Amino acid sequence: MGKWGPDGKQAAVSITFDNLGEASDIEFGRWPTHVPVGRHHSVVRDLPAVLEAIAGTRATFFVEAWNLHVYPDAIKSIVDAGHEIGSHGMRHEIWCNLTPDQEYDHLRRCVDDYARFGIEIKGLRPPGGIAASSSKTVLPDLGLNHISLVGVQTGVTDNGLAVLESVNAAADVSYYAPAFAKYRNHEPGDHVVTPDVYVEGMLREIEHVVSDGGYISTLSHPFYLSPTPEATDPARAAALKEVVRQVTADPRIWVATTNEISTWMIEHRADFSETETLDPPTDWNPSFYKDIRR
Repeated sequence: MGKWGPDGKQAAVSITFDNLGEASDIEFGRWPTHVPVGRHHSVVRDLPAVLEAIAGTRATFFVEAWNLHVYPDAIKSIVDAGHEIGSHGMRHEIWCNLTPDQEYDHLRRCVDDYARFGIEIKGLRPPGGIAASSSKTVLPDLGLNHISLVGVQTGVTDNGLAVLESVNAAADVSYYAPAFAKYRNHEPGDHVVTPDVYVEGMLREIEHVVSDGGYISTLSHPFYLSPTPEATDPARAAALKEVVRQVTADPRIWVATTNEISTWMIEHRADFSETETLDPPTDWNPSFYKDIRR
């Protein structure tokens, strides 16, 4: 018997998504001031395609709280489809730069804003993938039970915060964004790959983790279904659907939301290693995100 989930699966996988709308473009000064917000392709075109591609599988969407006031219907569509919402900051701030007071204030506002919409936030995937210096204590203080970080070992901290590692090679940016291409292991290079190669690479990363009996999240961004802002690519949507299909069909895998997996880990702490630090890998620089097309 494995250690994952009520059925003792060999490994665990979460289907996850980051970002929505114009939030990060506004945060980093890329959104033209004369252009109104509220019609971003990641919401009006790409999100419906995502929801169709993953229909029948519960996922976790880490969304900036800014979207609540601009795209409330989009947030409702995610929840109504049975998915989980996690925090991705207020407006895609580079989270690791926040002071303890700033982190507490930002996250409290996120939690409160979502609560007003009837949504309880239990997890944070900080923009940039790196925790702030105070995250280990701030998150539990505000009622969150998990954090998803780049390159930090999956486990549970000594104060009961579940840590879920985010792997760059299992993220769509490594296949569809040249700036992140160096992080993929399948068909290496600095070029954008085809959707078929994306499927092969994602399944390869998942298989490594399943063989080791561990956890991995697939990480996708709705806006990357559109190679250009003008059109959603049906082939990219089909590729996402195929990854989800193969993962959910694998009898070795417990497919669950990040909150479900974190709750299980916390309740069965003896089965998991203790995560001693939230520090990122030395080669990971979240300033990348300022230059990525949203």
